Amino acid sequence: MADQADVYKYFEPTVQLNNLALSNIHTLASWGVGTAAGILGLTGWNGFIFFVVNWIAISALVFFVKCGGNPSVYFKSSFMDVAGTPMLNTLLSYVLVWTLMHALVYIYD
Repeated sequence: MADQADVYKYFEPTVQLNNLALSNIHTLASWGVGTAAGILGLTGWNGFIFFVVNWIAISALVFFVKCGGNPSVYFKSSFMDVAGTPMLNTLLSYVLVWTLMHALVYIYD
C-alpha cells in the first residue's frame, strides 16, 4: 500500500498547470527552431539533427534553470515529463514550421 506522504505529495491542479507551461515552452521553442532550420536551408537528416540538438539544449535549460535541477518537485515523473514525453508532439510542429519556412524562403524565390 502507498505511504500516506506519497498519496498527498502532489497537488494535481498545480501539476497540470506545470505540464501546460512546459508544453507551451516546448511548442514555442519548436516553432522558433523550425523557423531557424527552414531559413538556414537545412534538409534531410541535418534538419532532424538540428532538432535533436536544440531539444537537448531546451530540455537542459528547463531542467537546470526552471526546475533548479530537481524536476521531481514540479512533475510526477521528473525527467520523462521534462524531456521525453512531449518530444513526438513537438517534432510534428517542428516539421510543419520547418517545411513551411523552407518553402517560403527557397522554393518560391
